[in-house]
Amino acid sequence: MDNLYKIKYRLNEALIVRNMTRNELAEKSGINKGTISRYLRGETIPRSLAIGRIARVLNVNPAWILGYDVPMEGDSVPIEINVELLTTTNQQKLLAYYEGLLDSQKEE
Repeated sequence: MDNLYKIKYRLNEALIVRNMTRNELAEKSGINKGTISRYLRGETIPRSLAIGRIARVLNVNPAWILGYDVPMEGDSVPIEINVELLTTTNQQKLLAYYEGLLDSQKEE
């Protein structure tokens, strides 16, 4: 299962569990309704800042949204990072670091 499908599936699942509409998610997260719709249809992958906002609104683990084998509810990342201010190289480094942390957590 590819990442795009996992994210689409999990976002839709979280909306159902939280009994929330896509419009409510857009309003509460501050993300454009059209963008939320594209995420829910699996047309595009949300950037990390959007994942954080969505996770906070839905009260789910951001790693769960990304398809990792972690509980749906639980640890939410308490910080927001505007990744778009980073260079592409530094964005890739940050993502690799984050994925490494998740992998090491699985081993604990």
